[in-house]
Amino acid sequence: MCVHSASNLPGLSITVNKSNVGEERFPSMRLSLRTLCGAAVLALTLAPSRADAQSIPSPYSYFGAKKETGPVVGYMSAATGRFEYGPPGGALLGIRWGIELTGPLSFETVAGVVSGSRDIVNPGRDEGERKVGEADVQLMTVDARLKFSFTGDRTWHKIAPFIVFGGGMAFDLAGVDPLEDDLAPEDRFSFGNSFFGTLGGGTRWFLTDRFGVRADAVFSLWKLKTPPGFSDPERDFGNVEESEWVRGLSFTLSGLWRW
Repeated sequence: MCVHSASNLPGLSITVNKSNVGEERFPSMRLSLRTLCGAAVLALTLAPSRADAQSIPSPYSYFGAKKETGPVVGYMSAATGRFEYGPPGGALLGIRWGIELTGPLSFETVAGVVSGSRDIVNPGRDEGERKVGEADVQLMTVDARLKFSFTGDRTWHKIAPFIVFGGGMAFDLAGVDPLEDDLAPEDRFSFGNSFFGTLGGGTRWFLTDRFGVRADAVFSLWKLKTPPGFSDPERDFGNVEESEWVRGLSFTLSGLWRW
């Protein structure tokens, strides 16, 4: 609505358009509020959350695979007993297989062959002259073990230290050496078979989820049977036991393939 008013001055008139009064009083303020709201929403969307900004990678990672197998290489040294006719150890070759059970526990079996030589001892000779030669040794060991991992079912920076213990059997595959034919049957040492106990520790290092390496240091225990000729009272050895327990120590490296 337009209102015409005339001033007292002749020839001068003022026209006021009342229809626009009050309709757009603050257009710039509305535009500013919309711009600020849009900018705030965009900033909240793009800004990283507090949790993301403070995220720290964990040094622990869970096992992906549960089973593993691989070759074993190393060396074993062993006590030879009172009369020194037992196998002293040698190069060790073998294979292992294992499976993760629950939490820090896992089960494994290990088969190995210790290749070396042992002294042939004649108890009928004087001390210092009793060694008459050497015989080959192929000491086969087969045992089952429980492994306890200090990091549970995870690795720490891709390593997993552990302790292991178990038991099995040991026996010599080499048989009788021809040099022993000169000994009386009751004077010949024969390893036969024996209980084989193990206790040790080591660590695994996982290169990938599928492949890794392992290092072990294991104490072992087995029994040597004394040939009857060493108990002959005429030889005056004194207090000869029918058998004796001896210990061994092995250091091994293993490759691991996991699935």
